[in-house]
Amino acid sequence: MKNRNLALAMLLPLLISAAHASSPKEIKARFNQFKVGDKTICLDEFTYPNNQKMKSFENGFIVSKKNNVLTYQIVSMFLLGNDVTANVKAIVESRAGEKGLSTTFKQAFIDVSGMDKPEQADAKAKIIRDFQQMTSAKQEVLPYSSIVLNEQGYVITTVETNGTSVSECFVTPYKLPNKD
Repeated sequence: MKNRNLALAMLLPLLISAAHASSPKEIKARFNQFKVGDKTICLDEFTYPNNQKMKSFENGFIVSKKNNVLTYQIVSMFLLGNDVTANVKAIVESRAGEKGLSTTFKQAFIDVSGMDKPEQADAKAKIIRDFQQMTSAKQEVLPYSSIVLNEQGYVITTVETNGTSVSECFVTPYKLPNKD
């Protein structure tokens, strides 16, 4: 599990739909249109330089909104191998800044399953340590140029030295229950 991919996965519940390449102004406008209760489902694929792939799934929703700041709760599952998963629950605060979106973890929990054999203890501990370091460190800004709004939600694509990440997200705006 690469730290950058996990950070990107945490940033995903930030935007809603449009149908063309998106400007920072459009992305900020969509960010500010979110309401408490809006939900996202994101499917992510991270491709390493050796063409190995890691997939993840995220479900999140907005729990608080202030001026240019969204606080949301997420549940993510990272598929780290045939029988190994990392499940993450977190409260995250995201800000729409001048150059991109930044995020801060307010609370975070990770559970790694499928690594219960004694010979896997060091690898499991490394995943947990990397997660703790990543959630306590200042996060990099995700540039607006990495985000494209579409009809269903948005796509985030980033290319970096340790691989390429493509995240496709679907957004469900909050709806009040029907009163019959």
